[in-house]
Amino acid sequence: MKKTQMALAAVALVASTAAMANGVTVSGRFDIGYQSGTGGSTVTSGLNDSLLAPNLIGFSGSEDLDGGMKADFNIVTTFTPAKFSSYTNAGFIFLQQNVGVSGDFGGIRVGQQVDSFWGKGVANFDVTGGANMGSAVSTVFMHGASGVFHDNAISYNTPSIGGLNAGATYIVNGNGAGDGGTARGSAVIDKGSYSVAGTYDIGSIKVGAGYSSLKAADASTGNTSTFVAAGTDLGVAVVNVLYVSSSKTQGFDATATAGKANTFGINSSIPLVGALTGVVGYYSTDGTVINGSNTSAGLRYALSKRTTLFGNWEKATGNTILGIGQNGGGQGTAGTITTVGIGHSF
Repeated sequence: MKKTQMALAAVALVASTAAMANGVTVSGRFDIGYQSGTGGSTVTSGLNDSLLAPNLIGFSGSEDLDGGMKADFNIVTTFTPAKFSSYTNAGFIFLQQNVGVSGDFGGIRVGQQVDSFWGKGVANFDVTGGANMGSAVSTVFMHGASGVFHDNAISYNTPSIGGLNAGATYIVNGNGAGDGGTARGSAVIDKGSYSVAGTYDIGSIKVGAGYSSLKAADASTGNTSTFVAAGTDLGVAVVNVLYVSSSKTQGFDATATAGKANTFGINSSIPLVGALTGVVGYYSTDGTVINGSNTSAGLRYALSKRTTLFGNWEKATGNTILGIGQNGGGQGTAGTITTVGIGHSF
């Protein structure tokens, strides 16, 4: 009798696990390597992770509904699995926790998610896909243009209409004290903040534009940002150019007097020999608080579709941000970082 009960329990466990796995995807990435650099007070030499891009693990799933509609969920977190000598922060930080419904009308999503200024706009003109090295994401962060991720948000994305893809994000609750959200660093955003952005394909050329209005939770004057960009695949290289302008950016210094800033950037991905690809980026910023340039050059060698060897050199001048996003080893200013490592996606 006990053996029968145990067998039935095992069958039930397998069945329930299969049911949970149906339509649910687990994905992520991890890299580790050696970093050496100077700049700010946080850039150190030694083993580090999240060098090529943030280490992530994500869970997603979907369900078909009636009338051609679909429901889905998305959970993404960064992780630092151990404490190397070059940094002290470890653990998990959730970037996305959201649920959405989509159909012929487009898609509506609620919860913690990617801001439209970045996800439907600037990210489409970044050959690194928003990686840490040579990425336009550093410009978005420095300008305080969107924060890339937002808590307590609702968004709408249009269906693709003749090459046009657009979206909008609205902050329903702020992330200040008592608002029900969690502030990310010094970025305390009030409810009513919003952004809109989109891209349009014209043959082999993609163009894009966006606008963001972020209100500070302390009721001070908010920051408005705009961007315009264009990109194309020339065959011998993919090239993107972009321009970002903000009215009251503070960079990463929450105590600084906010001021206007403008950034012009260009980035390119260049196929070299076999599985070897070169990636370069340059961003020049002229502003009241942030001023200087970011230059990067790197190599990627694909051992397979999921495993990559990489090396990168990055330089920041003035008080622009160096090595943004890297776990503990980044976010210095006016210096250089050189990295070599290996990354794997699953």
